[in-house]
Amino acid sequence: MCLLQHCISVCRPGESLTNVNAEELEAAYLLHRCRDQLAKAQAANDYLTQYLRSLPPPTPTKVNFALPDKFNGSAEQCKGFIRQVEIFFMHQGSSFDSDDKKCAFLMSLLTGKAIEWAAAVRETDRLFQTSYPYFVKQLRDVFEYTAGGKDVSTRLMQLTQGRKSAAEHAIEFRTIAAQSGWNDVSLKAMFRRSLNMELQAELACKGEDHSFSDYVTLAIKIDNLICTHRPQSKSTSFMHIPQVTQMSESSHANDHASPEPMQLGVTRLSSEERSRRVVQNLCFYCGCAGHHNAVCPLKARRDFADNSRVSVDHISITNAKSLTTIVEITTENDSF
Repeated sequence: MCLLQHCISVCRPGESLTNVNAEELEAAYLLHRCRDQLAKAQAANDYLTQYLRSLPPPTPTKVNFALPDKFNGSAEQCKGFIRQVEIFFMHQGSSFDSDDKKCAFLMSLLTGKAIEWAAAVRETDRLFQTSYPYFVKQLRDVFEYTAGGKDVSTRLMQLTQGRKSAAEHAIEFRTIAAQSGWNDVSLKAMFRRSLNMELQAELACKGEDHSFSDYVTLAIKIDNLICTHRPQSKSTSFMHIPQVTQMSESSHANDHASPEPMQLGVTRLSSEERSRRVVQNLCFYCGCAGHHNAVCPLKARRDFADNSRVSVDHISITNAKSLTTIVEITTENDSF
């Protein structure tokens, strides 16, 4: 009704309602609806804003950090240990809101030489219990010294790859380089100088247009390729000795361990024994009566064993490159 009255009021005097343009009426109606919807949306927005402001602040998600590693007084681990403790305190501020708590926690992480030192000075210096910065400074002064008494630059200049891979060497080099303050150009030159000659020669063909980081990556890739394609050293091969050869050697050992009658009867006969056998007509080989050396049954068995050994020794010569020499012993009366 209000909209209709408004439309009538804007009409020129003397005009009837039927002469009002229908399009103007429709536009006025739509405008009125838009204003009404805008007012409702504004009211809803004000309500939501007020509601959100009344909500409590969100609780931050708590991250459970691992405890720092214990410190035993190693100079190489001191800096990393202190950095771990600082990060732990940074994200656990509500639990360590005072220096005495931080000092007690730091004390609980010490072992070995470090705890022996801290326990001794804690009794006489109360600042170890009340000032965390003081505790850390004393810890650095005592344990954070350079390896071998050398400064960072000296260690960097004396570092060489040796038997390490390029990747292992790069880790050690970068760890020291991070403390040196040298620029990329100096680090690149020093890193190239520290590599093995073979790797230096390969890198010389790759140009100089690389940053220090890219140069290290390139060195590692080339070193991996060299190690992959380097021929493996052949292991020492041993000749396989056939079982038959071992049997031959065993038979030789038994021959030496148990002398045959020939050895006792001929080669080791004393002059008196030889005379006795001649007088009594005894065999020179076995010392028995009733036969001579030429038909001695013991000697016949020995000759057969010798012939068998020659056959075995021939096999061992073929397979194991060993050589057996047969010696014929001739005496005044007999031949052996």
